[in-house]
Amino acid sequence: LRLICPGTPFKYAAEHDALLVEIARRVPGGKLVFFRSKPEALSGRLERRLRAAFERAGLVFERHVVFLPWQDPQAFRAILAAADLYLDTVGFSGFNTALQAVQCGLPVVTREGRFMRGRLASGMLRPIGLDELVAPTDAAWVELAVALANDAGRRQNLRERLRGARER
Repeated sequence: LRLICPGTPFKYAAEHDALLVEIARRVPGGKLVFFRSKPEALSGRLERRLRAAFERAGLVFERHVVFLPWQDPQAFRAILAAADLYLDTVGFSGFNTALQAVQCGLPVVTREGRFMRGRLASGMLRPIGLDELVAPTDAAWVELAVALANDAGRRQNLRERLRGARER
């Protein structure tokens, strides 16, 4: 299972690392896929911080996480199309990447934040009738991600609904 985490490193707050660890713990065979971006120092810092969080939790980082090089647009779209689930960044939602995921029919799990920067993905999912992909709390975000990651039929149903709604 490929769980895409496409946010740029500055969007991942340390306070949310435990959420990613919990998802990895509860999704057997799942791989959290991150992307290295410039500046490389920020990507390296995120990777070290996540590695430490996984080690503190007793999880083997390499078994659950991979960092890919930054991709050109065509390669990135192919990765999204082949992925199983998109995990939006908590607190600093993606817009362009979430839009690309919706266009690919990739289910987006988002956590609606207090500020506009945390509502970009939910702002596109709600109008197309996919409120069920919008979590109101951090705990609900984890539960939703785990439930969808472990339910291929539900993900397929969401893919079909996304394809039917993406023009809106």
